[in-house]
Amino acid sequence: MIEQLERDGSAPRPAADELVRQNAALERRVARQAEELAGAREEMDTLAQSMSHDLRSPLQVIGGFVELLTRDSGKVLGGKSRHYLERISTAAAQMGHMIDEVVALSRTGLAEMHPAPTDLALLVKRVVHELDAGKGDRRVIWLIGRLPTVQADAALLRQAITSLVSNALHFTRAREVARIHIGVQPGDGELVFFVRDNGASFDMRHRRMLFDPVPRQPSSPAPRGGAIRLAHVQRIIQRHGGRLWAEAVPDGGATFYFSLPGELPELPCTPTPQ
Repeated sequence: MIEQLERDGSAPRPAADELVRQNAALERRVARQAEELAGAREEMDTLAQSMSHDLRSPLQVIGGFVELLTRDSGKVLGGKSRHYLERISTAAAQMGHMIDEVVALSRTGLAEMHPAPTDLALLVKRVVHELDAGKGDRRVIWLIGRLPTVQADAALLRQAITSLVSNALHFTRAREVARIHIGVQPGDGELVFFVRDNGASFDMRHRRMLFDPVPRQPSSPAPRGGAIRLAHVQRIIQRHGGRLWAEAVPDGGATFYFSLPGELPELPCTPTPQ
């Protein structure tokens, strides 16, 4: 363009030189910002690894001593004392899971995206197969609608769907028969994927807390689901250009939705029990 301006005489030479200078300065700024971003990503990854190691060490010590105490003194301890040891062991295990979720959340924004055509039907089938195998003797009815192929990072999207379906399976454990419906519906220029269950509900007034990884005050109502895990799901969906939200019916279960850019192809919508 600069050469065209000079050829046509549309701009004096000083103006063309200024454009060249500004363009070079812009390129240097972009290169510097890219370098700073790469450095920040490396620092975040190092921090995540350090946090995982440093926080796990005391948990392993706690778990080890609880196991030794239970083995060596379990027979002489009263029922209440054994209950306390079980609570300590359970809390340590839960803390380990939370560390995993925090590390996963911190790394979600660092991982490079590799979008490609992703068969949602196949992806959901594999997720359900894995989770259903671990449900024990529970009765779970899976209703899975016809699902399209979408443009997405398959590994990240699988993490998001696994978390949502696992969440539904967990919060239907009190039901004699759990019903989990997975499907997709058209939106305004987007695809809307949903996971609906008949499990525990939540107060719609506090639904924003579902996706807030920041620790709440003790007096705050406890929302359904693991906040860190759902914040992880939200970040994955946002990186795909979509959004995540939830709805609930009092004592009637919950539905978690996420959107992806695109249009819904013509597919039969009748869910099929699995």
